[in-house]
Amino acid sequence: MAWDGKHQRPITVHVFYPTHDSPSAPSTLNKPTEELFVPGNAIWYATPAEAKKLPLVLMSHGTGGSALQMSWLAEKLVKNGYLVVGVNHHGNTAIETQKYAEGFVLWWERSRDIAVALDKISSDKNWFPYINPAKIGMLGFSLGGYTTIASIGGITDKALFAEFCDSDKRDFTCDAQTEFSNINEEFNKVKDSEIVKESLKRQHASYKIAQIKAVFVLSPAVVQSITEDSLHGIKIPVSVVVGTNDTVAPAASNAKRVASHISGAEYAEIEGAGHYTFLSECTDSGKIYAKILCTDPPTVDRAKVHDRVSDQVLNFFNRTFSITRY
Repeated sequence: MAWDGKHQRPITVHVFYPTHDSPSAPSTLNKPTEELFVPGNAIWYATPAEAKKLPLVLMSHGTGGSALQMSWLAEKLVKNGYLVVGVNHHGNTAIETQKYAEGFVLWWERSRDIAVALDKISSDKNWFPYINPAKIGMLGFSLGGYTTIASIGGITDKALFAEFCDSDKRDFTCDAQTEFSNINEEFNKVKDSEIVKESLKRQHASYKIAQIKAVFVLSPAVVQSITEDSLHGIKIPVSVVVGTNDTVAPAASNAKRVASHISGAEYAEIEGAGHYTFLSECTDSGKIYAKILCTDPPTVDRAKVHDRVSDQVLNFFNRTFSITRY
């Protein structure tokens, strides 16, 4: 159900796939009159390359973001023979005209989006010929990192998060985010609705998607809400990457916690990178109108960080899925 309580829950996706069409051109993300971000190169509505079984990677964006914000990662994977499906999470995505407090607070609903998207594309007559069901992975950034962990068996308990936020170890994830500064006020207006009550009853459920065989987690947020026991129960390959200058979801209370409790998890830090370094590259207008999202530490070159991280993502999935070349 959509957060307005009147319609079916919308789940929109972007499918990134190999093609022989050319040339590709930069995509842009913008507000109505200004182009703010250049997330990568693509050919819209291109003809798919000949059908063959490809590894599939699902993508989950961060708070208030979109699948297109992550297309710099999708581009690297697609150029190397992957099919990528980026999911836009209802109520918490920039592609919708309205934000819903429910979408920013009831995080576990995002894993349900992932499950539905995977089911739909796996059974779609146009796309199932391209999917290798034995090689399905997932990657997520920020709140999408939480979504990724929840989608492989992480169990949510918001009481744990509240306890963390009441302690002297609390971090910025406890506060209203830039993308929805009056979230607490708005959620108070809907917290007693039936749709919210029903969702809250589901928070402790497992949203594990058995088809997902490996995940890459980038600057995960709110993972203090995930129980230690459920993290210990995750047995598939996991790689975690974070910037050393991340003040939004600091490594010590987020990425390191995930990596330390998942057996065999890989962990790496990108020197100097902030949280928003992992968003798309910005235009000159973006650096003016979206300064918080577009400003990196002076020593950080966002394009170079993207090159490094996308290589890490590709190498991780290639190793995990025993892929050498296409």
